[in-house]
Amino acid sequence: MVTPLLDRLQQSRYFTLAVLVFMAAYLCIPTAKWINSYYYAAIALPALILFVLRPRLIDWRSPLLLLWLVFLAWFIVPGVRAEEGQFFKHILYVLLFVFSVACLVDGDFFRRPGFVRLAFWVVCAYAVGSSLVFWLTGHYAVGQRVIHLPGRISNPIYVSIWLVCLGGLAAPSWIRERRWGELLAAVVITIVGISFALQTRTGLVGIGFLAALGVLFAFPRFPLRTLALVVLVSLLIAGVVQVVHTEAWFVAFWGRADSGRIELFHFMIKDWEACGWWLGCGLGYQSHDLLHGTEAIQHPHNIFVSFGIYTGLVSLLIFGVLMLATLGAALRQRDPWGLYLAVALLMLNFDGAKLIGNPDELWPLVLLPAALIAGAEVQRRRKLALGQALPV
Repeated sequence: MVTPLLDRLQQSRYFTLAVLVFMAAYLCIPTAKWINSYYYAAIALPALILFVLRPRLIDWRSPLLLLWLVFLAWFIVPGVRAEEGQFFKHILYVLLFVFSVACLVDGDFFRRPGFVRLAFWVVCAYAVGSSLVFWLTGHYAVGQRVIHLPGRISNPIYVSIWLVCLGGLAAPSWIRERRWGELLAAVVITIVGISFALQTRTGLVGIGFLAALGVLFAFPRFPLRTLALVVLVSLLIAGVVQVVHTEAWFVAFWGRADSGRIELFHFMIKDWEACGWWLGCGLGYQSHDLLHGTEAIQHPHNIFVSFGIYTGLVSLLIFGVLMLATLGAALRQRDPWGLYLAVALLMLNFDGAKLIGNPDELWPLVLLPAALIAGAEVQRRRKLALGQALPV
């Protein structure tokens, strides 16, 4: 009994390292093909072999993993309708990633305070450091929006989402350990980086959400201090806005208004209704409408609308149940990855695309936290088994 459990520990170390390298590759490797190849060779294929040879590695008692099976099984229907054989591989890729993280990765490592704080600062350095380099080398003028960063996660909106999510993940550690100086530095750098360098309103929505949660948490305990802090921060923000409101970058930042998101939403709902609510328009859907009468629509820019319009209301409902169950489990476990996931889902209302596909920006934003939360119960039972098996 001891030897198989020790073998599992070795497997856990391997897959934990493999997933860490996979996440780091989003910042270091610019091409999707290299990252996809790494995932297939280092994570998907070894996990598939292990699950086939040792099916007991999968904890079939986990309600969340069973929900994932139901969710992914539904996508066989739109895959058959579209007659796209490649899509079935995408379903398998997502399944293997979720089950690998939940059943083979050391989830406790991803919850260590030192790790989550380091992860935040690494992504912060990627976002702010890349902007500084681009400004110094003349790729962009100082104050001009950096619209393409050097790594695989190059879209400034997705970078800002990842940065805010990691800030939410690290915040409980900063507060618990009373690292007030680091927390203040993180908040200031994040706000400046998102508003001045990346210039994404989506990131500010996430910051506002985290700030509101912080006030709701602190006010019952320290009402006067919290109220004073809210007033102070509000005055500070008003003062900064008063100073920069005529700057070209600030005018351009807010001048984009909603970037056509409301008009886009109306187009998507119109097409979805025309195709049929339950099954949607199919995997090959492409809008023929034009934003502002001139711009082609690339994708729905909303993760929930993407489910509906490509694969129908059924997939959206199952995804909603899955995410609610996952967030509920995180809340019961007091797992900070639940906050990470909640913030990601909120911000992906403004720039989300298909979840089922090759590795892309949504994997670290949605699949990783959801799988880690699902794996928490798996890890707990495994520790109990290991404790009972090892000799005293």
